[in-house]
Amino acid sequence: MFDLKVLADVVETGSFTRSSERLKISRSAVGKCITRLESRLQARLLHRTTRSIRLSDEGQVVYEAALRILLEIESIENTLSQGQIKPRGLLRITVPVVFGRRFIMPLVQEYLQRWSDVEVDVDFSDDYCDIVSEGFDVAIRIGGNDDNRLVRKVLAPHRLITCASVRYLEKYNIPQNISELDSHKALIFRHRGNMVPWQFRVDQRQQLYRAKGRLVLSDTEAILNAALDGQGICQLGEFLVGESIAKGHLVPILTNYSTPELPILALYPTKRYLPPKVRMFLSLFDECWQGKAIWRF
Repeated sequence: MFDLKVLADVVETGSFTRSSERLKISRSAVGKCITRLESRLQARLLHRTTRSIRLSDEGQVVYEAALRILLEIESIENTLSQGQIKPRGLLRITVPVVFGRRFIMPLVQEYLQRWSDVEVDVDFSDDYCDIVSEGFDVAIRIGGNDDNRLVRKVLAPHRLITCASVRYLEKYNIPQNISELDSHKALIFRHRGNMVPWQFRVDQRQQLYRAKGRLVLSDTEAILNAALDGQGICQLGEFLVGESIAKGHLVPILTNYSTPELPILALYPTKRYLPPKVRMFLSLFDECWQGKAIWRF
C-alpha cells in the first residue's frame, strides 16, 4: 500500500526528491518503492529523465487505480472515526499580501482558536508559485487557474473598480469614456518591474489601457491612500476600495466599462484524500463568507 502512496506522490510532485521530502523518507527509498511496484506488476510505470517524470500507459492505469484505492481507505477511516478526526499538524498557506492581511488572517486566527493541535505558516506573496513543489497545503488566489494538478474551490467573487476621490473629480471632472483618461492623473501599480495595465470591457471584449501618471507605486494600499488624498484616479480590487466607496470617500467611474467578475479561489493539490487540517480550514470560508464578497458595498 505504501508503494502506491509513493507512486501517487511522485506523480503529484513530479520529482523523487520532492516526494522524499514530503513523505520524510530518503530519495533512494522512493526509488526502491517504485522499482518494487514495477517488479511486482511486471511493467514500467514511469519514464524518467534528468528533467522530467511522466507516466507510461501502464503507469497511468496503475496511478488512477492507486488514487481510487487510497481514497477508499481514507473514506473508511473517516467513517470509522465517526467524524472525530481533529485537525492537527502544520498547515502551510500562501496568500496575496493585502487581501491576505485584511481578509484571510481573521479566518486564520479563528482557525487557531478552534483547533489547538494545529500550527499555521502563512506566506504573503502576490506572485504565483508552484504550490505542489513548494509544499503548500492551500493557496488563495485572485483570478483563474490553469494548473490541472490543483483542485479549485470558489470562495467569493472579485471585481476591479476604477475610482477617484470626490475632491479630485470636482477639480478635474469625471471622465465619460476611456479615451478621456489620457487627460487625467493616474495612480499606477508596478508589479515585479512592470506597469500593470488597467482592464476594461468594450463591446464585449477586454481592452487593456496603459495608464499614464507621475506617481508609480508597488504597493496597492499606498495607491489607495494616494487616491483618498486626491492625487489621481486608480483601478483597484473591490476588497480594497469597497469600504471607502461605501463611506463616500471614493466614487466609482467608468462603470459601463467594468470587466466581468473573477473568482477568488482556494487551490490545493490533487490528493488521494483531503487532510482534516485542510478540510476544516476550507469549511471556515463556507461558514463565514457563504460565497459572498463580504467587502461589497
